[in-house]
Amino acid sequence: MKNLQTSENLHKVVYALVGPTCTYKSNIAVDLAKKYPFEIVSADSRLIYKEMDIGTSKPTIKEMQEVPHYMIDLALPSENYSVGLYKKESEEKINDIFSRSKIPLFVGGTGLYLNSVLLGLSIPEVKPDLSLRRQLKEFTQEELYKNLNKLDPKAAEIIHKNDNFRTIRALEVIYKTNKLFSELKTINELPFRVVWIGLTYKERELHTENIRNRAEAFCENGFVEEVRYLLDKYGELDLFKRTIGYLEVMQYLKNLFDKEQLVEKITLNTRRLVKRQMTWFRANKGIKWEYLDELDYKGALERVFNLIDEGSFAKTSKVSMS
Repeated sequence: MKNLQTSENLHKVVYALVGPTCTYKSNIAVDLAKKYPFEIVSADSRLIYKEMDIGTSKPTIKEMQEVPHYMIDLALPSENYSVGLYKKESEEKINDIFSRSKIPLFVGGTGLYLNSVLLGLSIPEVKPDLSLRRQLKEFTQEELYKNLNKLDPKAAEIIHKNDNFRTIRALEVIYKTNKLFSELKTINELPFRVVWIGLTYKERELHTENIRNRAEAFCENGFVEEVRYLLDKYGELDLFKRTIGYLEVMQYLKNLFDKEQLVEKITLNTRRLVKRQMTWFRANKGIKWEYLDELDYKGALERVFNLIDEGSFAKTSKVSMS
C-alpha cells in the first residue's frame, strides 16, 4: 500500500488489469478502486458506445457512481469512434487523474486500445473516407485480405483474415497516405511506467463454462430486447454485425435458430474472440499473469490485491520502450 501512495509513484505509474473477456476484470477493478486511489479507464472498444449495455457487460450505474469510470458511453452506435481518438482522449484522462493525485487503472481486453496508450503505439491519423469504404465493401473479405497481404504483409500478420473492419481500415490508410499501414505504427517513449496484471485460464473448458453461463444470463436478462430496440432505432449497423452477441441475436430474430442455439453460438464466437485477444496479450512480456482455474471470485481478488501490495512488483514491473 505504501508504494502506491508515494508522490513519486503517483505521477509515474499506470496500472493495467487486462485479459480476455469473462475473467472478472471489471468487478475486480471496482473492488480495487474501493481500497486504493484508483480511477478506472475502460479499454473495451464496445463500452465506448451508448445503449449497448447488456451484451457488453457494461458496469452498472451504481458501480460507476461508487468508483469513477472513464471512456464509457462516449458515442452513439451510429457514430465512428477511432483508435486514434481513444488514444487522445484516454491520454487526457491519465493526465487528469494524475493531477488529482489518483492512479489510472486501465481495465479491458481490447489489445489495440491498450497498446496505443500503454505501449506508446502511434496510430496513423487518417480520417475515415466513407466513399472509399463503400467502394472497398463491394469486394469480398477474402479479396480485400488478399490485397492487403500483397500490399502490406506485415499488416496482414496482425489483422485476422476475417476481420473486415480492420482490413478495410488498413487499406484505407494505405490508399490515402501511399505508405504501408504497418510502417505508420511506431513506438514512442512514455512519461510513466506501466504495471501489467493479467487474468486468464489455463484450462479452456473452465473458461468456456463461464462464457456459456454469461451468455445464458444475457438472454435471461433482456439482451434480446436490447438488440431489438437498437435495431428499431439504428437499423442493422456494421457495428452490431462486428460485435459478438449482437450479431447472433440479430440472426436469432430472423428465426435462423432457437434460443438454445443462440447461447451456443455466442459461446463459440466468444471463445474465438478469446483466442484473438490472447494473441495480443502473449506478445506483451510485461504482463504478470494470474490463472483463474482453481480460483473463485474472492480468490482472484485476493491474488490481485497481493500483487499490488508487493512493493517489489510495483518497482520492477517496467515495460521496455526501446
